[in-house]
Amino acid sequence: MPARLARQAETRLRGRHRLVITVSEDPTVVTPAMRDAQVLVGFRLPTARIRELTRLRWIHLVSAGADHLLPFDWLPPGVTVTNSSGVHSELAGEYATAALLMLNARMPSHVTNQRRGHWEQVFNSPIRGKTVLVIGLGAIGGEVARRAKGLGLTVLGVRRSRRPHPSVDALYGPSDLARVLPRASFVVVSAPLTFETRQLLGPKELDLLPPGAGLLNMSRAGLVDEGALADRLERGALGGAIVDVTDPEPLPATSPLWAVRNLVITPHISSDPTDYVARMTVIFLRNLVRFVRGRPLHNRVEPDRGY
Repeated sequence: MPARLARQAETRLRGRHRLVITVSEDPTVVTPAMRDAQVLVGFRLPTARIRELTRLRWIHLVSAGADHLLPFDWLPPGVTVTNSSGVHSELAGEYATAALLMLNARMPSHVTNQRRGHWEQVFNSPIRGKTVLVIGLGAIGGEVARRAKGLGLTVLGVRRSRRPHPSVDALYGPSDLARVLPRASFVVVSAPLTFETRQLLGPKELDLLPPGAGLLNMSRAGLVDEGALADRLERGALGGAIVDVTDPEPLPATSPLWAVRNLVITPHISSDPTDYVARMTVIFLRNLVRFVRGRPLHNRVEPDRGY
């Protein structure tokens, strides 16, 4: 990345600014070059010693999520944090489309029956006209909502800001969750993991879903009570679930989650395109131009919210 980043940055800045790029392989070490840096790009950071970097003005995370850095009490005053939100959205939208169609076709049940050598015809109706609840309407959730509309679904959304979204038919806040869960044929979890959203869908919330409802978690495992989900899948209270995130990751071969009925597990591949570095670099470079021109940065992380 560094050599390519330097070439692209120089092109973007048109030679008007001198850019020095250095690399450190150990996120726990503060190097002499870091002490001179105004910008830090990475995933893991030397948070315990970050206040030693007195020239630091901007941290860019190569990830879309920031939950691995919570709480942000280590962040020096006056330092802006941005993330790579948007890098995943296209692939995540495709994955969610496939997952919603799989849930509607009861594919988790068919996979379970295949593993057990059991022939059972589980029929269903077309997906058009059913209702999906998208929890979290950031770059990924917004793309999921857009594609869900393309499938003919009624789209309900839950987001903290309650800012309207063009692909959402009705928008709600987190406090409305208990009211809207009973209306959902499918639930897609795409919210960030924070102290407030941890275990957002626990036993009580899962019990509010209609019988046969499907669930897709493509955000973080901590948003859904895995034990409660497994119990309801085993009992047939839910029609099926697809999870692209587990706790821990990688999921050990000895985990009982692998054998849960009507559950499909994918190994966190819903939102990591093979050209990730190229896409993330474009996001960073656009902000770099804004940074050197003194303009507000995009994709700002709000430390008090954790995303």
